[in-house]
This record gives sequence, C-alpha cells and structure tokens, in this order.
Amino acid sequence: MLVLPKGESHGIMVAPRWPSSEVAIDQETLHKLVEAQSTLPPSIELLLVRGYEDKSSRLGFFRTLSRWLGIKVFCACYPGRKDEVGEIFGANGHDVDGSHVDVSIVLKGKRLRFLPFGVFTSLTRQRARAAKYLDVVDRVKDALKQCGFDIHRNETESLQIHCDYKPRKA
Repeated sequence: MLVLPKGESHGIMVAPRWPSSEVAIDQETLHKLVEAQSTLPPSIELLLVRGYEDKSSRLGFFRTLSRWLGIKVFCACYPGRKDEVGEIFGANGHDVDGSHVDVSIVLKGKRLRFLPFGVFTSLTRQRARAAKYLDVVDRVKDALKQCGFDIHRNETESLQIHCDYKPRKA
C-alpha cells in the first residue's frame, strides 16, 4: 500500500478529500490510474481524492459518525431516494483495500465539481453540471474502464467517479 501526500505522485495529481491529509492506494491500482492518465490529452488530468480508509482509526470513527448524520439529513431532504442510501453512504470498499478510489477531473488546470454540495446536490443540479462536460466525463470514464476500473453504478457515486480496480483474469 502506498500513502500519497497532496501534490503530484507518479504522474497523478493527489488532493485528499477533507479531513484526510493523504490517500492510501494499492500499488497496482495507482499504476492503472497512471496508465489511464497516459491515454488522456494533456488538458485532462485525473485527480486522486480518496483511497483506502482504515475504519478502526480516529478518522474512520469520524467518517462513521458523519455517515450516520449524513443519512439522516439525506433522507429528510430526499425521501424518494432512500433506496440509494447504501450506495451513497456505504464505504464502497474504501475500508477493504486500496483498489477502491474516488477520482476527480481537472480540465485545463481547473477542477470540475459536479457535486457542489457533495452527495446532497440534487440530481437535477448534478445532471445540469455534468451535461456541460459530458464529453470530458465520458472520455475519463472510458479511459478508466479500458484500464480495468469499474465505475460505480449509482449516479451520484459515478459523478464522484468512484471506481474499483478489478485485475483482469488471465
């Protein structure tokens, strides 16, 4: 497992999601992110924001508490989306190993933010923001898929570009 600080590492930009100060990632997964980056034009950069998170750490406790509170608020705001709670607020493998990562997109030096209010951003706003950059988003997701990543099926998680590296069986 590699632990990457904020900045550039191995050709990938790293910006840990608050309150983290670093991103832990499996070495092969990082290699595949670098490979995906190499297929993109220089104007499009991948930004690694989240990887492995130890659920028994203080930060893990904080995330558990935040998820509990987040679920309550989310269900109050979006009662029709309760069936998404597990996908949005679950650990989604981040507590298992470093092959489950969240990636953002930097376009011409500017980070694209599709979820300005995090997972509390309405689907309508998410779709409107993503529509402006649909070609870029599709290009990034295609590059990741070609390098062995599965993109999360939930629409909100997909815009966070939560992806899981799945080594191909020989």
